[in-house]
Amino acid sequence: MKRPLKKLPSRLFLFLAAFLFFSFLSNDFGLVDIQKTAIVLAAGIDRTEEGYEVTAQIAVPSSAQGGSGGATSGVNISGEGETVAEAIAQIYAETGWVPKLIFCNLILIGEETAEEDVFSFLGFFLRNEYMSDTCRLALCEGKAKAILSAPAAVDDTSSSALEKLFSDAAEKSGYVANTTLKDFAVGYYGVSESGFMPYIRAMEQPAAKSAGGQGQEENGAAQGKSSALVYSADETALFSRGKFVALLAREETFAYNLLCGKVFAGSFPVETDEGAYSLDVLKNKGSARPDERAERALFSVSVRARVYDRNTPSGMKEITSAEVVPPSVAREAEKRIEKTVLSLWEKCADSDCDLFFLARQLYRSDLRLYREKGGLPLTSLSPSVQAEVVGIR
Repeated sequence: MKRPLKKLPSRLFLFLAAFLFFSFLSNDFGLVDIQKTAIVLAAGIDRTEEGYEVTAQIAVPSSAQGGSGGATSGVNISGEGETVAEAIAQIYAETGWVPKLIFCNLILIGEETAEEDVFSFLGFFLRNEYMSDTCRLALCEGKAKAILSAPAAVDDTSSSALEKLFSDAAEKSGYVANTTLKDFAVGYYGVSESGFMPYIRAMEQPAAKSAGGQGQEENGAAQGKSSALVYSADETALFSRGKFVALLAREETFAYNLLCGKVFAGSFPVETDEGAYSLDVLKNKGSARPDERAERALFSVSVRARVYDRNTPSGMKEITSAEVVPPSVAREAEKRIEKTVLSLWEKCADSDCDLFFLARQLYRSDLRLYREKGGLPLTSLSPSVQAEVVGIR
């Protein structure tokens, strides 16, 4: 009896190893069958009379279209339905491709679609277990389908060209205000009920004329690309309770990023009696908060920058002295920042968009005062702005 018992552990080990081996080989490990799956790079949402139109930009290897290997192009497929789910189901029914949203990095919303609560359809993406909550959100001028369908001048797909607008370098410049599906949902469902998105404008980029002696085929290709688009995202759309309510200009977007302390490589012009200068921001701190009695909105901006005279070429001496900002230039820069912040605040108060989440700050710091005031109406707050601009030494 002792001999079989000694062999029992080794037999159990072999049985377990065989079971795990066959279990390992029986799984597909989430591999994507590109013959049956549509890898969605970006989704455009437009409102129709019946509901919604979803435009999915699907990645297609260029080799599959006779192009050079390694590159990726996009095919746009649209579906309509009373809900976004129905529109996506129609794409599957008409093409046989299962839309896979796990690689979707951008949701582009048409301007008219944002006139109603955008979470009537964004909720589908937020609750989709295969959708990343770090997906970028953007509002566009006109129809989202038109922007996604038109060729881009700087990339093979319009979605890749648009994503370049939201890079870390663009955000550090201060002229782009990025947001994700998660961040927008936190603001929407919070006590502030507010949020923002970058606002996309598309502009046609004429193709360069071909040199003399080129073949007719090259000329035809140039003509085909004459309507290629370039994009800008230096404006910011404000949302209150899920609806598009106001638009921040380029300078106001820069001021917002200064208040958030996100600018580390931006620049802005300053006009003085002595001439025109350019300030290059190298470091920045900012804050926005309600005061203790919730009667004022306190804004503070601190900027460390280099200054350059735009009227004369910079020699070695000017480059060295750029680390010290002259008092007159600093004062004009501070005045400009304060004026832009006040303009930004006026738009937020008029549109009831709590862009800086002041209500959330009061709710967390003093719940009793928040309830006494019945929230925090922005029109009840008087703004107070303090700006400081200094050199790097």
